Amino acid sequence: MSLIHQILQLLGDGQRYSGVALAERLGVSRAAVSKAVSLCPDVPIEVSRQGYSLPAPFRPLNEGRIRALLEEMGCRLDKFAIHEDVGSTNQILLAAAGEGVFACLAERQSAGRGRRGKVWRATPYGSLLLSVAWTLSGAARPLGVLSLAAGVAVLRALEHLGVRDAGLKWPNDVLWQARKLAGILIEMRGEADAMRVVVGVGLNAAMSAETAAAIDQDWVDLRSIIPLVDRDQVAALLIAELNIVMTDYREGREAALLDEWRKRHVFTGMRVRIHEGRGACDARVIDIDADGALLVETSDGCRRVQSGEVSMRPL
Repeated sequence: MSLIHQILQLLGDGQRYSGVALAERLGVSRAAVSKAVSLCPDVPIEVSRQGYSLPAPFRPLNEGRIRALLEEMGCRLDKFAIHEDVGSTNQILLAAAGEGVFACLAERQSAGRGRRGKVWRATPYGSLLLSVAWTLSGAARPLGVLSLAAGVAVLRALEHLGVRDAGLKWPNDVLWQARKLAGILIEMRGEADAMRVVVGVGLNAAMSAETAAAIDQDWVDLRSIIPLVDRDQVAALLIAELNIVMTDYREGREAALLDEWRKRHVFTGMRVRIHEGRGACDARVIDIDADGALLVETSDGCRRVQSGEVSMRPL
């Protein structure tokens, strides 16, 4: 465990500590504490003459507490871990050995990705970066439904927290009042008689000014919507709801998931511009089909747009 993570764990109790007090608790020099904090400018530790402290939304994730919350929700996992620093939580689970339901979270990602190879910007110890994986076997189901089902799960979790006015943008964005709150990335690894499916979620729980400055679209974070952000609770709710929709998907209830998604899609009936490759066209969003593809009406007639091909912008 790095020194900065140890410092954050101590500051996680909400108290202010002097440099001397931190150094004594951690068995290091005061200079080592100061250097560790200075080398992590993206971690929002507040430094004053009275010492070091954390703003309320920035608390390290607590594995024991998340496990207890998941148990209360009746959500059982075969593997669960919280990482301090990884390349990608999705890649961690894609490479994991064995079968079952796996979940992992990270405080920091060096190679977090969104759709179409875009970089996912996240504030260390403020954003929520999590992935959940399942092993699918048996009859193939429409994989295009998974991204939409994951969006339904994220909205359900947010509603449990008291978030209202959130909606979905096909295929995998979660919006609040037209601003991006979370994104979803689905990845798969085929095996001889089964497939590993990983759902990655990046949620803006509490964004630092430094992270916000690097984002090129309208965004919002959870602490701007609800008064207190408990990342442990948010993480447990997301994992539990993702597991519920995956169970529905595996048991053939994807039609009900798609119906719920339709009710939450904020672009239905709207005129949009679809950017596909180097070209673009204007269209009106009509619906989705049973495979999760987007149905739009263009000047040339009805088109079926599959996940991964386009980005949409409202007109």
